Amino acid sequence: SNEVADDKIPCRIGYWGGTCEAPIYIAKEKGYFEECGIDPELFVITSDTASLMSKGELDCYELTPDQFMPIKNGAEVKIIDSLHTGCIQGAASKESGIKSVADLEGKKVAINNQGEITQILVSSEMVKLGKDPKKVEWVNYPNAEKQLALEKGEIDAFVAYDPFAEVAANDGYVKFFPNTFDKGLNEVLCCFIGLNTKNMEENPELAGRLSKAFKKACDYLEENPEEAAELIMDKEYIAGDAAVNAKLIKDYTWIAGDKDLLYSSAKEIWHQVYRAGALDEEVAEDDLDDWIDK
Repeated sequence: SNEVADDKIPCRIGYWGGTCEAPIYIAKEKGYFEECGIDPELFVITSDTASLMSKGELDCYELTPDQFMPIKNGAEVKIIDSLHTGCIQGAASKESGIKSVADLEGKKVAINNQGEITQILVSSEMVKLGKDPKKVEWVNYPNAEKQLALEKGEIDAFVAYDPFAEVAANDGYVKFFPNTFDKGLNEVLCCFIGLNTKNMEENPELAGRLSKAFKKACDYLEENPEEAAELIMDKEYIAGDAAVNAKLIKDYTWIAGDKDLLYSSAKEIWHQVYRAGALDEEVAEDDLDDWIDK
């Protein structure tokens, strides 16, 4: 690994501060980026990724499936690998009577933004059960305010990236949606490595080096969830409690470098987008797989 030491590719890596972005924190703290020939600069993303990328301020980040449509429509980002399965959960108040996604019609449910993956995922699951996601009143709340909104009775439920619903469940709220374990979702990758296409073209070796570094981080997370959680908490990358985050890190399956799973997951995600009614073009259901392959 020493021969690349002098020839590191600089890479600006953004993150939001979710538990599931652990591979970014671990690859940085364990030195895997440097080991794989990358000079990493980490920062917290506070604005739109598309504009950050076009300004050249963001090279790499953990990409969620709500980015599939922008990618199809020409966004300057490519998926180079996967990171893990399941990191989105939902919490509801006891009074709401919500036990599963089947109970959400007529309820007020908080998400971050309309059209994001949390909404797509829950809508898709509702449709599978013969329910109508359009009958849900979706409202926007930042993650940090969702549980407070539940406490005040402003909403019936919320859906969010971990650790927010996990924390709420520990505080006595009802966990009605864990995609880490829900049958049919626990085999689907939910987060990917996105790389700015401009940087990819300028540095053809960067994608391979990032994949390698993230694979090392994923292996470390699979083998040492507790140590990983402690390290991440010590460096204050994420909020919450070390025990909660360690449990979540254990719950996920961390996978990089599995091309078949990447393909089958991407396919299933397009089906979720389709079921949720979020696809921006007319495609007949029977033609969907052919359309995806294109």
